Amino acid sequence: MTARLIRAENLLWAVPILFGLLANYAAYSDVALLYIDENYYILTFPTLIGICLLTMLIPFMMHSVLRDLGQRSFFASWAHVFFSCLLIATILFIYTYALPINIKWRYYVGELPAYKKWSYYNTLALGIFQLLVYIQAAYLIYGVGVLVKHRVDQKRLEREHYDYIIDHLDQSNNGGLSKSAVA
Repeated sequence: MTARLIRAENLLWAVPILFGLLANYAAYSDVALLYIDENYYILTFPTLIGICLLTMLIPFMMHSVLRDLGQRSFFASWAHVFFSCLLIATILFIYTYALPINIKWRYYVGELPAYKKWSYYNTLALGIFQLLVYIQAAYLIYGVGVLVKHRVDQKRLEREHYDYIIDHLDQSNNGGLSKSAVA
């Protein structure tokens, strides 16, 4: 195995795939039912895996860019990977554990315990997914900040180098002119 394959950021795509396949196998139902903004959405587990992978795509690339530039913070990157993987595993576990419901149960006069339990899990999973998106956005803001700081420092060093060269050339030219003027 190469060193490029054994990196923490590879967990950002491996965990959704592995836990998603496990959830697909172990779940009570073949689909996950989401209730958002007065609408029900039926998602299969491969679709949930795809949503998780799309959520992780840009942060994964940010990890690679920061690592390649040598600007990767060990603590920030591992904290991001750990919490992202934990939240994805939690979301997939919730949908694995949640029992299937009949969507007409929502309109019953009394509240059914099975629907109440499912509604709690649905709200919990959506809240965790929101937190996951916020963590990804925070890491992207951090990454862009590090990249901007790196670029500003790089420009400053280039400017100092060019100023040194110009000052050095001016001193040698001035010295050459004064010697020829004396002779």
